[in-house]
Amino acid sequence: MSWLVPVIAVVYVVSLAKNRFPYEVPDQSSNAYWVAGAVGAGCFFMSLLAHEVGHALVARREGIGVQGISLWLLGGVAKLEREADSAGAELRIAGVGPLTSAGVGLVFLFLNRALATGVGITELYSEVFWWLAFINLLLAAFNLLPGAPLDGGRVLSALLWMQSRDQTRAQATAARVGQALGGALLAGGAFILFGDQNESGIWLLLVGGYIFVNARSELRATPSLALLRGVRIGAVMDPSPPVLPDWMTVQDLVATAQRYHPHTNFPVRGIDGRITGLITADVVRASDPRTWSTLRLVDLAFPLARVGTATADESVLSMVQRTRSGATDKVLVLDHAGAIAGITGPDAAPRALSLADSRDHPPPPPPGPPSGPPPAWPTAGRT
Repeated sequence: MSWLVPVIAVVYVVSLAKNRFPYEVPDQSSNAYWVAGAVGAGCFFMSLLAHEVGHALVARREGIGVQGISLWLLGGVAKLEREADSAGAELRIAGVGPLTSAGVGLVFLFLNRALATGVGITELYSEVFWWLAFINLLLAAFNLLPGAPLDGGRVLSALLWMQSRDQTRAQATAARVGQALGGALLAGGAFILFGDQNESGIWLLLVGGYIFVNARSELRATPSLALLRGVRIGAVMDPSPPVLPDWMTVQDLVATAQRYHPHTNFPVRGIDGRITGLITADVVRASDPRTWSTLRLVDLAFPLARVGTATADESVLSMVQRTRSGATDKVLVLDHAGAIAGITGPDAAPRALSLADSRDHPPPPPPGPPSGPPPAWPTAGRT
């Protein structure tokens, strides 16, 4: 959650308790207004969370992992592991957010109507629910505007993808519409703020600036994403890395490390033949040399659950998106039987871009051993 969220929550509470509620429902106590303001602000942020949970639930149903949900100044974001596999999945994931906000808004509208004939504190909370209904329905409508990075931009991109079968062109079009939308909001906000001397223009400037900057970033990234989407991991991985037994001691690894040059990252295998993790030179270097003679690789290696894995026929883009939060920046490439096919890391994307950029020429040879001295491995004498 962004540090700005508590600040904005306080702004909402103060605005509701000191301005809107006393004006709409006069003659209530000051404490009642403050409590109603806190309830309204809290329910508003819970509504934002519901919007993002809707995205997350549909994404998981489509087989896409969710890394988390964040709330910030202008809403929230569900962090998905990767992009959707099809236009239909993209449409469902994007569309559920505004539908959720609209549904939440209708619930609050029902509560408002249920309390509409009340007086006193009941009338105050009828107004709270009316404000929440209005803000959620407004959020739903705003998010359906057809420009990236709004949900409506994702919907537009998905529909264009369905029609043209070209995901890249669809994303670029949605980003251009988003730039135009952001520019229009910036112009409108500036006119309201400086022309009409109305401070509400500040919000349009903030929203328009956010949409314009993010749409421009998405447009710039579209060509690179298309290239990464078209290259398989098998084309850029280091094939067949040495696999070490996980019962091997760290001292034995250090003593024989130069034999495996240029490799400095090794999958480790259990007695049953299954890959159990990954040992790296950095991890060995950070350990205490006095323990190397008794410390086994299984005790020091990253367990497989904390290491990114992929298949050789997976796109580089999918791998980068899905494994960016792993404990190590290395990714083990497994075949369909679970055996090691290769290993890759942060250089996968640059390799893929270079390979895709030269696709009209013969492919470069597989990467060979680097020139110069072998990489420095820790030795038993180092402290």
